[in-house]
Amino acid sequence: MYNHKKALNWAQLKVGIVVTTALLVLFITVLFAGNIGELFAPKTKIHATFKDVKGLRRGAPVWFSGIEIGSVRSLEFIPQQKIRITMAIKPETLKYIRKDSVATILTLGLLGDKYVEISPGSKDSPLIGPNGTITGLSQIELKDIVETSQESIRRISDFVSMLEEILKKIEGGKGTVAKFLKDPAIYDNLQETAENLNELSKNLTSGTGTAGKL
Repeated sequence: MYNHKKALNWAQLKVGIVVTTALLVLFITVLFAGNIGELFAPKTKIHATFKDVKGLRRGAPVWFSGIEIGSVRSLEFIPQQKIRITMAIKPETLKYIRKDSVATILTLGLLGDKYVEISPGSKDSPLIGPNGTITGLSQIELKDIVETSQESIRRISDFVSMLEEILKKIEGGKGTVAKFLKDPAIYDNLQETAENLNELSKNLTSGTGTAGKL
């Protein structure tokens, strides 16, 4: 016996699959409109070494002078406690990247997504070439500034405390400096020395005395 209800459900399911597939294709087309060719375009690999990649992830965009030219393909540890990132970029951009170019990890937008910005370098420097390596720098983040500021404040505080301790010793007559400043004999000797130097200067100016005649 023919089950009309079952046949109807199967027909509805097929329609649903077709509609869902069409919507998915449309979504992908809109999402990658204008970039489909780039997905299959040839890429050239270059590298950069960093001490700290600041949370950079595989797939992060790579920019050159504000223009996106590729993406990060991989991140790996290398000797001397460094990290090497491999970037896949458009081959035509190699003629602008030089050996003294610098790759900097920056933050994109409010969400904190990371990307790599490559500087042009100097005209006198040789071009990097395929599989070349450039120097990497990490952007100074707010937490780094705060940590540095806290360390500077701590050192200033220690210095002020040391000065206060010295002043207390001077006021209390303790220590070599305090004795030197408060000893009347030392003060008299300094006063006498100053007067002698003043007299010597006058003699030299007027031509009198043994030094003046010389």
